[in-house]
Amino acid sequence: MPNNPVQIILNDQDFHQAPDPGQPPRNKDFFDGADRAFAAHKQVLLAAIDAISTQLSQSPYGPAAYLKVQMRNEALAKSYRPVSWLFKRDQFPCVGADAVGTLYFRAPLLYLPHLRRRIEEAELIVQTKHRKADGQPYKAPSIARAEVGAIEFLEIAAPEQKRAFSVAAAIAALDDPRCVSGYQVELFETPDDRVIADDPLGRIALQRSFEQLLLSLGQGARSVVTSAIGRTPVLELQITRGTQPALVDNRSGLARTDAMPSLFSTPGEPDTNPARHEAALTALQNHPLVRTIHPPILLQLTDDQSGSSGALQTGAHPVAIPEPAAGATYPIVGVIDSGVAQVLEPWVVDRFDYLDGGDYDAVHGTGVAALVSVGQLTNDPSVAPEANGCQIYDAPLYPRGPFMAKYPNGFSDFLEEMEQAVAEAKENYGVRIFNLSINAVSDVERYRYSIYASRLDQIADSYGVVFVNSAGNLPRAQSRAPWPRRASEVVRYFASRTLPDTILKPAESVRSITVGALNPPGTDQIEGAPTVYTTRGPGLQVGVKPDVAAYGGAGATTPGSSSGLTSITTTGHSQDVIGTSYAAPLVARALAGLDAATEGGLGTEALRAMLLHHAVMPEPLKQRGLKDLARQLAGFGQPVPVANMLETGDHQVTLLFQSRLSIGERKPVILRFPFVWPQSLTDDNGRCSGRARMTLVYSPPLDPAFGAEFVRVNLEATLKQRQTEPAPDGSARYINQIDPRYLPKSAKRAVPEKALIDHGLKWWPSKQYETTFSENGESSLWQLEVASSVRAEAQFPAEGVPFAVLLTLEDPEGSRPVFREVRQQLQTSRANAQDVRTAVRLRQRQ
Repeated sequence: MPNNPVQIILNDQDFHQAPDPGQPPRNKDFFDGADRAFAAHKQVLLAAIDAISTQLSQSPYGPAAYLKVQMRNEALAKSYRPVSWLFKRDQFPCVGADAVGTLYFRAPLLYLPHLRRRIEEAELIVQTKHRKADGQPYKAPSIARAEVGAIEFLEIAAPEQKRAFSVAAAIAALDDPRCVSGYQVELFETPDDRVIADDPLGRIALQRSFEQLLLSLGQGARSVVTSAIGRTPVLELQITRGTQPALVDNRSGLARTDAMPSLFSTPGEPDTNPARHEAALTALQNHPLVRTIHPPILLQLTDDQSGSSGALQTGAHPVAIPEPAAGATYPIVGVIDSGVAQVLEPWVVDRFDYLDGGDYDAVHGTGVAALVSVGQLTNDPSVAPEANGCQIYDAPLYPRGPFMAKYPNGFSDFLEEMEQAVAEAKENYGVRIFNLSINAVSDVERYRYSIYASRLDQIADSYGVVFVNSAGNLPRAQSRAPWPRRASEVVRYFASRTLPDTILKPAESVRSITVGALNPPGTDQIEGAPTVYTTRGPGLQVGVKPDVAAYGGAGATTPGSSSGLTSITTTGHSQDVIGTSYAAPLVARALAGLDAATEGGLGTEALRAMLLHHAVMPEPLKQRGLKDLARQLAGFGQPVPVANMLETGDHQVTLLFQSRLSIGERKPVILRFPFVWPQSLTDDNGRCSGRARMTLVYSPPLDPAFGAEFVRVNLEATLKQRQTEPAPDGSARYINQIDPRYLPKSAKRAVPEKALIDHGLKWWPSKQYETTFSENGESSLWQLEVASSVRAEAQFPAEGVPFAVLLTLEDPEGSRPVFREVRQQLQTSRANAQDVRTAVRLRQRQ
């Protein structure tokens, strides 16, 4: 029976240290033993530079463009990036990326001869040197040879790669009432430095030619230039039937206009002339500043009928909704949805008033809010584990009827109202958890981090909140077959399925918790298996999404069968529900309960880490051979009740650190926490047994301009055991003994960078590690470390990187007194370890 509290280390700063000095990496020859091939490769790059120079000298947009530079797969590590020698930052700044290893550099014609000379300096025959220590020979390629060899190819960003949709599809979207935007146009950068200077680099020419392009799109063309998402300037283009001249609403200083702001409040009907749209999009694609053009955005409430082949059951009698007890304190969740009906009014503390009551349909929002507030009224505790009683801040932002009628300036209007709702809820009621079941009708893209996800992250950081997002549902016609019982049948089914089933935007948001759906107990489908409609991740080239999965209602296989998850209607009757949008509120309720139980003392990183650390993979996904599918559909697993997150059994102990790595004097500091392995799991020779589990969650700087490389700082946790042999300088030597959860066993061999990214979750801000030890090593002295690395094109942020890490040590047999032993050792050490539930009060008294 769990009865021992999670221990939070309050004096984490006492364990910050400067990192050990490291050796600079040696240059690598990617054409080792292939000098002829290197000579041919070098000539290809020189010819490409010559062609680009000719093109820019004749460009109508000015003497500058953006180069796409593709790295070789073997050169994905940051130490191989061509930014030390070839693409010097003051001449060729790196402005973004797409896939891992696909980089973009601004390329002024003025500096292309310098780039050409640097490529020419790469030697065709690598020099051989001899080590001073033993005289042995070794190859010593220059930095020029290494960086030239690391590049696979380079070219000007091609216009045809900037758009992946047809005009016909775009016009159909504009006619959909769910449409909330025109075209979303991402730029490589805002070219205006706001200084008085001439223009040898061509930046002012790029700016002016782009302004002229926007103003030449004809009557009714409206360009709304919003504030940058990270460093990515975003423009929304609406092509309407209006009669006013082309207008530019400048909210970031990109372009000027003499138009009155009131002209932007009445956009007019979309122009559906395909030829006009094609001409405008082609002109945008050809302009060097334009990086990507996205189709109009459709927003939808996650479909509560997905996977259902019949009507859902509705109870014949109303459900009696209890009222809050006088003077009681409850958790609170913000519900950003379609509104909450009067039946739940006793639990609604306030309502964001952007939309009037008649402007929204509260059916979906009421079903979501009821699961947050009083989920156990209509469900067994095994389905809705948190007790009834959670307050709601109602933010009805999903309108009845056409979106653009309520958000005339498009998607930016919607996002601004969402931010305002979050700001008011946080300031007035301390809301830190927000349930969001409004997905874009668009799959997460493999190499791009969406505007929607980026704005959620910005809002989360600005107000210190956590969004809980639904992963999205498959359309009913694309639902999968029910989950097979045998793992071999599951593997065969997914191997033959051609549909990707990708999660929907903004489910890739890394500051958020994204939730997939599982079959509840008591249905005709396998309990705990992924539902027939839940989408799968990660969508992006990197990472784990969804983060977790919860019961979302089983997609019905026969008309009228139970979904296993029940909420209430706007009239207060019980009704079966289906969808990831109904799984999400169960997780939002858990996070709000955790926040309330710890009295707001945990940062958002610690809240997310606690949820992930204690998640358990459902039984159907534990079968052999399903590890990758489990990660794609359920992430780190299914959350446990809040009470189980806060306490452990006698045979285990959990330590929590919430801290921030700072820049230090020269390099970022590291967290280095020493501890002694539990005595009952250590033999007389110092050999250690047991199981160790770690979860690391951190909030790195994000830059969506870098696509799949949008995470700019990587934090890594290690669990190191002291070795018998000291280091060469005589100091104690420690070796890491814990493995990333998804990384295949490597027999201690060096792991390629691609495998570290794909399976070790390098550059992903949520990580887990786990290893079971049997008489390991010869010392009971261990230390937990958290260290950082930075992208080659980035800098460690001056404000540092906040993180939370949890470490659980346990006896797999469940019998030894691990908690008591570790707790006693902590009391005699420098660590100030306290019950996580009371730590906030202790800090207030200090």
